[in-house]
Amino acid sequence: MAIPKSKNFTTKKSFENKQEVDNYVLQIVYELQDMYNELSDGINGNIKSSYGVQKEQWTPLLNGATTSGTFTYTTQVGWVFRQGLLVDAWGDLSWTASGGATGNLYVELPYKVANSTGSPFIGVVRSSGNAYGGGNTTLSIDAVSDSYRGEFWQSGSGIASSHLSVSGTGHLTFHIRYLGVQDER
Repeated sequence: MAIPKSKNFTTKKSFENKQEVDNYVLQIVYELQDMYNELSDGINGNIKSSYGVQKEQWTPLLNGATTSGTFTYTTQVGWVFRQGLLVDAWGDLSWTASGGATGNLYVELPYKVANSTGSPFIGVVRSSGNAYGGGNTTLSIDAVSDSYRGEFWQSGSGIASSHLSVSGTGHLTFHIRYLGVQDER
């Protein structure tokens, strides 16, 4: 962005008295304030419009992969920050009933995940009250390519990772960063 040229004063000036000097300095201060505001608005405005920065609350929903079910939540809070195609999603979910949900547990993500080979978008999970399969000790979340799904995976030392099955109660807190696609909403 070009720095705006002053419209109201010249750089060469001769002063007859102190009042003229004071007025000139005040005029420079006002011009600098205007320039700062224009630069600041331009920079922040360009970031917001060009890069599509969005931050908002979001309501994450759990589902079973075989049968979706209707979960009874005691905590159901999410936040999403999107800058261009980069999406950060945070969620905090507690439930006391899974309402007929069966199969592998997943959360509906706020934006569609970019189409990719492999599973490059893995996030962190903290849990309590969830039943892990034999030998599993940790959870992660995987943003599934070309979908709105965040699947929960369990893993442990010396065993293969596997999907986390739906449980009747539980608490999951997570963060995942992934690339989204354009204009999917």
